[in-house]
Amino acid sequence: MRWIIPFLLLASPAWAEGFSVQISGDFTGDGVEDHAALMDFGHTGDADLLLKLGGGETLWVQDVVWVGGIGQQPSLTVTPHGSLQVMSHNSAIGRNRWEQIHTLAWRDGAMRIAGYTYRWYDTLNLDDIGSCDLNLLSGKGEVATGQEAVSRAISVSTPAYLVQNWPTDMPPECAALFD
Repeated sequence: MRWIIPFLLLASPAWAEGFSVQISGDFTGDGVEDHAALMDFGHTGDADLLLKLGGGETLWVQDVVWVGGIGQQPSLTVTPHGSLQVMSHNSAIGRNRWEQIHTLAWRDGAMRIAGYTYRWYDTLNLDDIGSCDLNLLSGKGEVATGQEAVSRAISVSTPAYLVQNWPTDMPPECAALFD
């Protein structure tokens, strides 16, 4: 019995390649099923996003979200409106915990990053807590910081990026909360 587990680990390319998660849905609203996958090949610590759209278009975007350890891997969900959400988080390492959600939507004939949400808290400094929720399509957002966490509306100038142009940095409207 002791030899079975090491053999499976060596024989299975899935174990060697790292993490992957997949989801299907009609992301483009054309009635044809689309597919999305996050994959980490174990080289960078970040997962790549692969989109196979029902119309035949395939998009591969590298290093879109952080892949944590066991229990911290990113996930994919489909909203009731058919948008795709890519969620990553740190819920166990160090004192700074966070959750980040990119919402992808089909607009103007292309898949775009339509929304961005970031929530955080410090496990040692209870006043260091907050959230930033941006709608990149409408140009509206909400931010909240501190224990009272009263939300205030903000204007959003960050555009709804094409998925292929996935930004590596947090949108400036959220980054300003950390200055």
